[in-house]
Amino acid sequence: MLGKLTWDAIPWDHPIPLVAGSVVALIVLAVLGWVVVKGHLPYLWREWVTSVDHKRIGVMYTFLALLMLLRGFIDAIMMRAQQALAFHAPGYLPPEHYDQVFSAHGTIMILFGAMPL
Repeated sequence: MLGKLTWDAIPWDHPIPLVAGSVVALIVLAVLGWVVVKGHLPYLWREWVTSVDHKRIGVMYTFLALLMLLRGFIDAIMMRAQQALAFHAPGYLPPEHYDQVFSAHGTIMILFGAMPL
């Protein structure tokens, strides 16, 4: 399923994506742990995740759109910071990572930001 994905694919020498991925994983685990400890998991699964009510689907769609808008805004800040810091220096992002952020920003803002809102 994952092809040739091994531990060698993890960018140990690039701290920015490594720290960002770790922070996202910790936030997801913390939220999931909080939901399980509070006992909200059956309610969320039954009433929200598997809902066919058009109003709840609209709320979830809007929430996801706002979340992706925030992600696109963070990407824009990263790109502007790279441009500002790379005026007479190499900047803080490698060129490949800047290209990935640029492409992800465009895709996220059009598909997940502009279309739902």
